[in-house]
Amino acid sequence: MSKPISETYTGLEAVLLGAGNRGYGVYGAWALEHPEKLRFVAVADPDPQKRERFAREHGIVLERCFSSWQDLLEQPRFAPALVNALPDRLHEESAVKVLERGYHQLLEKPLAHTLEGGIRIARAAQESGKVLMLGYVLRFAPFFRTLGRILESGDLGQIVTVMWRENVANTHFAHSYVRGNWGNEGRSSPFLLAKSSHDLDLLGWLLGSRVKVASSFGNLLHFRAENAPQGAPQRCLDGCPAENSCPYHVKKIYLTENIGWPTNVISTDLTLEGRTKALEHGPYGRCVYHADNDVVDHQVASLLFENGVSATFTVHGHSAEEGRTLRMDGTKATLHGTFGASRQHLRLEPHDIRYPAEEIALESAPGMSGAGHGGGDAGLCAAFVNAVQQGQIQPLEDYLESQILAFALEEAKLNGVVVDLAEFRSRVGF
Repeated sequence: MSKPISETYTGLEAVLLGAGNRGYGVYGAWALEHPEKLRFVAVADPDPQKRERFAREHGIVLERCFSSWQDLLEQPRFAPALVNALPDRLHEESAVKVLERGYHQLLEKPLAHTLEGGIRIARAAQESGKVLMLGYVLRFAPFFRTLGRILESGDLGQIVTVMWRENVANTHFAHSYVRGNWGNEGRSSPFLLAKSSHDLDLLGWLLGSRVKVASSFGNLLHFRAENAPQGAPQRCLDGCPAENSCPYHVKKIYLTENIGWPTNVISTDLTLEGRTKALEHGPYGRCVYHADNDVVDHQVASLLFENGVSATFTVHGHSAEEGRTLRMDGTKATLHGTFGASRQHLRLEPHDIRYPAEEIALESAPGMSGAGHGGGDAGLCAAFVNAVQQGQIQPLEDYLESQILAFALEEAKLNGVVVDLAEFRSRVGF
């Protein structure tokens, strides 16, 4: 429980839309850890258990708890700021309404599940004069802040080419992009937008350039009905003959002693009985080969930036370990990097053999501590509070560019074409 705060509170008061995994477990948790900086005074969530849990832990009175985000926004403004952690497909309608109601807004990524929706939100933010910050947490992680410093230092010389990989652990992919909220494009958004908007944002942000032309290839290769073990039922707990050999069987993921992520997503009742019931009736109990998923499980993009840098980006859901790996080659040196849960390192290898390779120490900064996304979650929360209190309006073009690139790459993948980004931006009206 948070400590009582005096009526002369000098931190930021905020409202929460969506008390699920991110809303409760990241933004809510950070507020409880830093009650002098952020406190929530109202909440909206259609799930009564999630809504009541959040209200109880944050001391929110019943009159400020709502079953829908629409009902909350019909009320007089409760606070200067609002954290929008609603599902992707609700971003456009809710984010625009939030800005119209006069709230500063922290919006979970992606900006919207359609390109038109993202452009609409960007224009609404510009017209409102309010802070709109997107959940691009990796911009605030010490690893990527250090990477940015190295690029600015000139130690690599002129950047020539980049190899960037997002390696999604197989169980993470199965949880989120097969069984979970982002497995079906009709209910969420394209895989590249849902999972890799961080990476598309980081590439442009770090290289200081927009993409000139792009191509992309990918498909759903493995998580298909024809790859199911013989005799596998629709649900794992209905007696699967491959229980011992299948790495995706729910007993190995959700019915262990670990009740943190991803297990804490499947139910608010984390007793063995509660979890078992959720797997018997909910989406996370489905066989990964018999789910209704349709997003790709691997995709590669080739990019040529306006400043002449070439890059390849690969994302896939078949990694033994979660993390990103990268290589940047410049005219003076090569930089290797690994950003994972168990290991983060940057290694600089000068081309001049007189100088030894160097392991680069990661930067840190106040408010950047915390495990989530390598410290990025905590950094984002702190940055949002500071931006609102200091009136720092963000340049929306930075955020919208990754949205534009994601849909350009989808067009390239679906149509088998090379996309000219200048023509694409003109065509979509931005």
